Amino acid sequence: MTTPANRPRPQGLSRIDPALREVAAALDLAEYRNETLAVERDHANRLAAQRAAGVDVGSVAIDTCTISGPCGDRLDLRLYRGRTQSAAPLVVYAHGGGFVTGNLDTDHAQCVELARYADCLIVSVDYRLAPENPWPAALDDVEAAFRHAVANSASFDADGSRVAVMGRGAGAALVAGLAQRVFDREGPPILAQILHQPMLDSDATPSRREFQRTPGLTGPAVSRAWSHYLDDSGATAEHVPAHRANLEGLPPTFISCAEIDPCRDEAIDYASRLLHAYVHTELHVIAATFHGFDSAVPDWVVSRESRALHAEALRRIFTV
Repeated sequence: MTTPANRPRPQGLSRIDPALREVAAALDLAEYRNETLAVERDHANRLAAQRAAGVDVGSVAIDTCTISGPCGDRLDLRLYRGRTQSAAPLVVYAHGGGFVTGNLDTDHAQCVELARYADCLIVSVDYRLAPENPWPAALDDVEAAFRHAVANSASFDADGSRVAVMGRGAGAALVAGLAQRVFDREGPPILAQILHQPMLDSDATPSRREFQRTPGLTGPAVSRAWSHYLDDSGATAEHVPAHRANLEGLPPTFISCAEIDPCRDEAIDYASRLLHAYVHTELHVIAATFHGFDSAVPDWVVSRESRALHAEALRRIFTV
């Protein structure tokens, strides 16, 4: 990671909303290089812990549990429960971090708000990270958490027949891959998938080529993240959600993305392909924002509106 003295200034600030520019200018550029990854992880973890400590959990009950992961290893889950104390609908959640950073604190604030306003049980998954654990480790972990939550819904005081999945960034890629796997294997039905600022395609898109030094996330960092995650596994439809040829039969989908984001075009393309595959799909491109803006400036009105959209989408899904 670069130091304050030599840190390159993010580009594209003039295209970002004035309310975000000061914060955006101060952000470190994600690199995800082998030689910088340890420092980037440490920085991301400290920042996430600071943000998590400041969250007002209010009426949301938070607990943790550990299950046996796919290889028999420990897999930690964090549970967020809204007002409903029994038969709560379930949301399995995968945090962001480019496959290579992040933990249960990363999207803590978002999970608290979702549980509170969608009145559900959020099951957040502390999946394994690349490059130490490349594909399919993270996806296997998220699937294990999903299947455990559904199979043991009664012990969670949850409704295993009302289940959605949600993820941000690389977490969105994981839950999109999960939705495809569950459909192919005729697993428990998923009512909807919510993909926020998703990383869905390992191939370079126009927005990834354009946004080389944007705040929050850069095009080169996205490419390196996929390289760490895929390792030598290739980039087939089994590995990369956007590479799946036929999207018919997937659950209704809500996609939200930032305008000034290297992942923007793959989000838009996936939404378009879902619509043409007869999948009910809602797409929101949030103007003049960058990847992770709602975490960086959580109290900004547009950040609050974005989170409210996700909660309202879940409420609609669970009350049908």
